[in-house]
Amino acid sequence: MRVLILSDIHSNLEAFQSILYDADSKGGFDEIWSLGDLVGYGPDPSECIKLIRQYKGKSVAGNHDLAAVGELELEAFNPYAKAAIEWTTSRLNKDEKAFLKNLPLTLEVEDFTVVHGSPRDPIWEYLVTPQSAAANFNHFSTLRCLVGHSHIPFICRPKHETAVFHDFPLDEPLNLGSERLIINPGGVGQPRDGDPRTNYMIYQSKDAIISHHRVEYDIPKTQKKMADRGLPKYLVDRLAHGR
Repeated sequence: MRVLILSDIHSNLEAFQSILYDADSKGGFDEIWSLGDLVGYGPDPSECIKLIRQYKGKSVAGNHDLAAVGELELEAFNPYAKAAIEWTTSRLNKDEKAFLKNLPLTLEVEDFTVVHGSPRDPIWEYLVTPQSAAANFNHFSTLRCLVGHSHIPFICRPKHETAVFHDFPLDEPLNLGSERLIINPGGVGQPRDGDPRTNYMIYQSKDAIISHHRVEYDIPKTQKKMADRGLPKYLVDRLAHGR
């Protein structure tokens, strides 16, 4: 089985569509695993929900997904995110809200625990330091864990009492072997590692091989839609810089 692994689509239809096209050109996929935050920030929440539901797959909830359906207090978000969530809520219909509300916080699929933030705190924790990563290796029982939330791609390995983050090489098959790993495929709709190209990962379950890919997409088109719909200029501008 070939799995397309995505995180933080954030209502960015152009980025999502570009990934689907690119993944098809690289051999296709059998299903999608989404690591949360399907909505928020971007201009096309309904369209992204509709598109992902056309595919076989599994998804977990992110903090923006839950906030958009009233499951989290908006005071926990910065003003730009809060404004985008309020706008998103106004655009979603009853069925779309039910879909987001019913997403699980955690899944176990094959050798992976799948969460948005971290296995210790699936909604809010950012895994960005060796200390937090090391602690989280004690909070999942599968061989590996998939996370999103930070919008930064990485592979993390435990090392003695700490953990080590490694850059995720592009377009290079990586055999997972029997290592315990935490893996982040990077953000789809709002990359934050200084590269505005969108991210995705392919997992080949038969051989336990993963590969990380980046794709250019029509950023100006997305930005124009965001501006036309009154989303915060800060969110519009950051797409071009990947920060």
